[in-house]
Amino acid sequence: MLRRISESGHRVGSAYALTTFARVQDGRADELEAYLGALPVGPDSPFARIDTLHIARVQLFRALVHQGPDQTKRDELQHTHLVFTSTIDGDLEPYVEALRKRVPECDQWWGRCVGYPGRTQAGAFLGWVRSIQARPGLFRSALPNATVHEVRHALALRERVIDFAVEAQGLSAAELHERFKGEFRPGGLDSLEEPARGAPSSAAARARR
Repeated sequence: MLRRISESGHRVGSAYALTTFARVQDGRADELEAYLGALPVGPDSPFARIDTLHIARVQLFRALVHQGPDQTKRDELQHTHLVFTSTIDGDLEPYVEALRKRVPECDQWWGRCVGYPGRTQAGAFLGWVRSIQARPGLFRSALPNATVHEVRHALALRERVIDFAVEAQGLSAAELHERFKGEFRPGGLDSLEEPARGAPSSAAARARR
């Protein structure tokens, strides 16, 4: 019987937290760890294909860390587990469907876990993800009511302001005023292009030079 998890504890503002624990098949932890370590990052990451995703992490838990003298009972993992976490805009089901359709790499990391049904059947895939879902112990979001699009738009504006400040050094007050009006005229901000997912900012590029 598949477990159903309520919204309580998973949502802050419009942000939703997904946390799953999947038991790794015996003898496959090392190959799975090697696969995860070779996954591309930045704009080539498989997660860059999902527009509603703020952050995701997929990793192996081989052992639990003892918390010191205050922890009276030591917890032991009998099996390695794959932990998959995400913070997304909106609801869980559209996100899981986006994973199923756009991230075939799911078959590689979850395919080495017990009970994984594959991505062929949408209902089976969603049901399995829900069955391994856990309630977050503590979920916080720095921007709980901002969508991914809004965050990326704000970052693009930030880069534009930084570039303007660098290029405008040495201008007189009158020249600076005119340049600012031309660069940031009312209504002109809607045309900002969002940076590519994972692409380094111009500020970061300047810092490396």
